[in-house]
Amino acid sequence: MSENNIPSKDTLGRRSFIKRLGMAGAAAMPVGALLTSQTSARADFRSFNGRLSAGDAAILRFLAVAELLEADLWQQYNELALGNESYQLALNILDGDEATYVNLNTRDEISHANFINGYLQSKGFQAVSLEPFRNLPSSQATGSNKSAKRLTNLMNLTVDTSWYNRYRSALNPDFGAQFPQLVNLVNVPGIPNSDLPSPFDSSGNLDPNGFEIQFIGNVAGFHFATVEEGGSSLYQSMLPKANSPEVIQIIGAIGGTEIQHFQTWQDKAGNALRVVNPNNNQELFPQLPLAPALPNPPDGTDNAAPNDTNQIFPMPCEFIAKGLPPCSVIRPISTKLAGAVATIAFFSDMGLFIGQNDAFFKFVMELAEEADDAGRES
Repeated sequence: MSENNIPSKDTLGRRSFIKRLGMAGAAAMPVGALLTSQTSARADFRSFNGRLSAGDAAILRFLAVAELLEADLWQQYNELALGNESYQLALNILDGDEATYVNLNTRDEISHANFINGYLQSKGFQAVSLEPFRNLPSSQATGSNKSAKRLTNLMNLTVDTSWYNRYRSALNPDFGAQFPQLVNLVNVPGIPNSDLPSPFDSSGNLDPNGFEIQFIGNVAGFHFATVEEGGSSLYQSMLPKANSPEVIQIIGAIGGTEIQHFQTWQDKAGNALRVVNPNNNQELFPQLPLAPALPNPPDGTDNAAPNDTNQIFPMPCEFIAKGLPPCSVIRPISTKLAGAVATIAFFSDMGLFIGQNDAFFKFVMELAEEADDAGRES
């Protein structure tokens, strides 16, 4: 989508401002309320066979942590995607259904957290709660639940965009490959903290005065994919550690949803517009696609044009052993790079936990270490 081929605000039709259609509803309910209402009911113990091993319980407890954190950040995005017209229009420039997908992604993450906690309770384990650590402030922009306390910070993000090149390469980080950032997004907001001008003027054309909200929308679009590619790798790293067939089913099925999320978001991120500050002509976000950034791997395999923004399937890469044929897979999946401890480090480096206290880090790291230590019993 070029700058000269943006649908006007009038032509966006049903996609222009979802809240008018009454879709906010349950999605706009605070995450804490949804989790409380849905995890309080205990499942029928007769529906499940056997007891959880200590390792399986550790894996599920950490996955519950990850899902609670994701539910929290996606709820913040959801409130503004449904309730702030300027922000929604900026997101919908990436795709006409972008705000709808935010709503659905939020629903999915809440369901994951609810299910994992409910399953733990059905096996006699205590549900995981992060409510004592809900102390970060909300956005003060229209649409946000301004008084709600959050677990995650979306105001000062450092977004890892290396996934863009990683999934277009025949190399694999599990074998030591490293990938450059596509766009450098350091200490930038993924949501507005106040109301900002629309990216469109009254005639439905792009308005230079809307550069701030469009830049934030671009950041969010890339952050969506960053979060979900991390979730995809996390679930794949936990899969070989599980013992119970039911737990293997849970990890595989929920992990598959995370992969669906990532594939959707990496496709939409490629539509981000170039953003320039009209006050000083500073380029805040480059025009995509960029020139290819990766050399071809030693075996001569083509890198599938890193500058192709429509490349949404992972390039076949090294997998299991270097001597085997390249295979299209999720990467990384090693415990070192994609396990529970690595996930907390990844989220922390992203800036999601700016403002959190030492007790929070102690709690989540203990659960992360237990999950990484889990292993399949002989």
